[in-house]
Amino acid sequence: MKLNSLNLNDLQKKKRKRICRGIGSGKGKTGGRGMKGQKSRTGVSINGFEGGQMPLHMRMPKHGFKSRSKVKKTILKTDFLNFCFERDLIGKKNVLKIEDLEMLAKSKKNTHIKFLMGTKLSKGINIEAHSASESVIKEFKRVGVEIKIVNFSKNKFKANKEKSTSANSKNKIDELQTKKSQPKVNNSEKKKPKANAKVNEKKTTKTKKKTK
Repeated sequence: MKLNSLNLNDLQKKKRKRICRGIGSGKGKTGGRGMKGQKSRTGVSINGFEGGQMPLHMRMPKHGFKSRSKVKKTILKTDFLNFCFERDLIGKKNVLKIEDLEMLAKSKKNTHIKFLMGTKLSKGINIEAHSASESVIKEFKRVGVEIKIVNFSKNKFKANKEKSTSANSKNKIDELQTKKSQPKVNNSEKKKPKANAKVNEKKTTKTKKKTK
């Protein structure tokens, strides 16, 4: 079968189906749009409508949620320490603190650092970590050093907020105490000048009558 052997005259002669041209044409009354209603009109797109029930796109779980209580974790192996020994990145430090490990591993702050076993340690150095496997602890004992496990706490920012709130509360208490300690002014002292003014007015009226 070749393209030049195809006879396309029959396809070219076929006319388009004309709709809305009477009931006898088959597509006459509603033109293939069914009964009257919103969906039979042009320019209407009701995507996701399921007859009043909860649509599928609203039933599906949401994506992109970031929990505030989520803990960022960085897993390091003993290979990382051997790499630091080879490149002299540690220097002459007796203890590697968590802050030093964050700098060396280029991890963000407030991350949970855990050590796992890789290759055997070439040298020994005391380190701090939030958690470690049993094989890592045995390996550090074999070299003659120890790994100190520190409890992970993600409350640096909360502590600053608590300090600020406590300071504000103390300032408010001091202001209230100063207001209470101030002496109160008697109402009788405030009313005295009004009485004196009335006496002066009476005296002026008497003097005017005498002059007359």
